[in-house]
Amino acid sequence: MTNWRCPPFRPPSKDDESIAFKLYSDLSHERGLANDPIESAGLELRAVLRFLHSGADRAGADNDYWRRKCRAVLLRPAIEPIAYTYWHRLSSFEIDALSALRVASALAGSPLVYRKGSAIGKSANGDVHFPPLDDQGIWLARIRLAACDPDLAYVLPALVFAQAVLTHPFSDGNGRFARLMVHIALGRCAGLDGPKIALAPAFYLRAESLGTALATVSDHGDWSAFYQAFFSTLSLALAATREVRRHCRG
Repeated sequence: MTNWRCPPFRPPSKDDESIAFKLYSDLSHERGLANDPIESAGLELRAVLRFLHSGADRAGADNDYWRRKCRAVLLRPAIEPIAYTYWHRLSSFEIDALSALRVASALAGSPLVYRKGSAIGKSANGDVHFPPLDDQGIWLARIRLAACDPDLAYVLPALVFAQAVLTHPFSDGNGRFARLMVHIALGRCAGLDGPKIALAPAFYLRAESLGTALATVSDHGDWSAFYQAFFSTLSLALAATREVRRHCRG
């Protein structure tokens, strides 16, 4: 059983920067869309339904459980109204442990707590182990420092996701919180003023690829493979979101 931890962050290579820059340029074209929470609410739910009903198989899936994970999204609060509610508070990345717990609880639709003992995550490639959480605020402090480091600016969305997932601080909803922080980081990197793309379906389709890359980060401190897997998943999320919007407008 693998013990997961989040090692020191590493700046991206020039190639990784180039990939990130191109994606942010593509994402910036989403700024013209209305950011009213009423209009945006349920974008991720619509993407999930589109994925589930587009055929027996979905191109790019690296696991056979993505449908189950997607169906679970339909039973939870929509992420977009929650993201807008906390957007300005989170966009500075000055978030403390209590505030993070409140946000995670809102995303889960029920009160959560910080983990006190160890936790186990299931994976097709073998279970992973999350050691006890010794300090509720250190992982958030690392995110704050990363947000202030110009050498890490291009990969901030990837780093906030990895830090939240590898720490696994909450009793539930760690992936949801991680994706919300990706939205916040994309706001800074791509100039977005709200959650513009549906993340969950793409992240579920690529769950094993992301997990394998995170294991490499945890075991060897090598971030390059994770940057590639992460931005590939974001590209899939953007393409799927545009597909959903074309379908809804048509």
